[in-house]
Amino acid sequence: MVASSIDIGILIVYMAGMVGIGYWGYKKSDTLDDYLVAGRNIPIWMYIPVMSAVILGGASTIGGGGLGYQHGISGAWLVVSLGIGTIVLGILISTKLANLRAFSLGGVLERRFDKYSGTIGAVIAGVYALTIAITQTIAIGKILSVLFGTNQSQMIIIAGIIVIAYTALGGMLTVTITDFVQWCIMTVGIFFLAVPFGLNSIGGFSTLAADLDPSFFSVTAIGWRTIAGYFLLYVLGIMIGQDIWQRVFTAKDADVARTGTIIAGVYSIVYGVTTAFLGMMALVLLPNLQDPELALPRMILRVIPVGLSGLILAGFVSAMMSTADSALLASSTLLTNDVYKRFIAPDASDATYTTVSRGLIVALGLVMIYAAVRIGNVVDALVLAYDLLTGCIFVPVFGAFFWKRATWQGALSSILVSGTVVIASLSLYGFGSDLPILYGLAASFLTFVVVSYVTGPPAREKLQQWLNDTEISPTVE
Repeated sequence: MVASSIDIGILIVYMAGMVGIGYWGYKKSDTLDDYLVAGRNIPIWMYIPVMSAVILGGASTIGGGGLGYQHGISGAWLVVSLGIGTIVLGILISTKLANLRAFSLGGVLERRFDKYSGTIGAVIAGVYALTIAITQTIAIGKILSVLFGTNQSQMIIIAGIIVIAYTALGGMLTVTITDFVQWCIMTVGIFFLAVPFGLNSIGGFSTLAADLDPSFFSVTAIGWRTIAGYFLLYVLGIMIGQDIWQRVFTAKDADVARTGTIIAGVYSIVYGVTTAFLGMMALVLLPNLQDPELALPRMILRVIPVGLSGLILAGFVSAMMSTADSALLASSTLLTNDVYKRFIAPDASDATYTTVSRGLIVALGLVMIYAAVRIGNVVDALVLAYDLLTGCIFVPVFGAFFWKRATWQGALSSILVSGTVVIASLSLYGFGSDLPILYGLAASFLTFVVVSYVTGPPAREKLQQWLNDTEISPTVE
């Protein structure tokens, strides 16, 4: 079923509006702070929606709906894991991150340890962020191909160009505005349109309970091993993602960062349960779909009136675009701040860094589009990115905040050793195994602790400066 011309028109107007906001952001981004962290001035009423929009993308929307279609309510665990990780991030280190007034994960590692651990960490985090952008672009292509009844690759190219355009133009200032709009659309679409219309179309919750196997209402039906795997990949991974950290850096103050991040995590959990529930409704209506990830868009086109269905599907596309743009900007920021600025032009002007970041967004965006069209197995690429991110960086990042005895030698050795262990374990056990990330975390922890004890203690002045920077909130002018 192809969308009506009205629904298609709504989507076209919406996407054109995103580019228009990008041009507005281009005119307003006067400083590097504006371009990379939206001037560090986002109030809580805006921070909660835009942080939520970064967390919730294709995996959370059509992916979460697809898991609900296959496994029932337990399919929500993927998105619930993202929400739990965000809540823990808010509780443990969000205020410290806000106080640092940094731009990137690599910059944080450099300030606590050294530039080499910062650079290697930034490269790994950059690959992860770009992989996230690729998966979101594929998800957008899937949705649009259903709507327009055309080739998925063509839709990936068109959507990718739009994301590149508005992100490169206005940077984080544009991404903040577009993410806020996208959050509003996806919230209305999912909670106030899709759920009530879906329930009405199947005859209510009683019909859902009667038509589905009881296992679809069990929170553990997907399996404890799968749940544990989601925890390792997504709870730990989202706590150190550059796209999430960069949003924390935009908060007006440390209190906004902490409260807003926790509330966004709670919202994400509710969203995940809701999309899984929608997937269960889609199974009742459309029991023989070959691709479960198309369950939600096909259900929407079937049960929602013309015009409103366009709004809901715009919400789905919004969820993916809001994650894709943040991930693309995150990858560019890491390369700009932790490679170009650190090693190539350390004394360049902010205008130069902004120009370089725009150029990198375009270059990385083209890689994103090409990979989204050509790559054979995106799931494997995503697992590799998460395994490297969590297995290599999680221990030194949290050690930086919570272990004063940690040294730069311990951090650098930990990243290098665990990276080797993760890659070797993936080659031995494959991408479906949890062992690579477990072995990576174990190797990272042991190396970090042993080498830090052997080479310590850290330099007193550098450590004291770090403690001052993370504990004392800077004065906002």
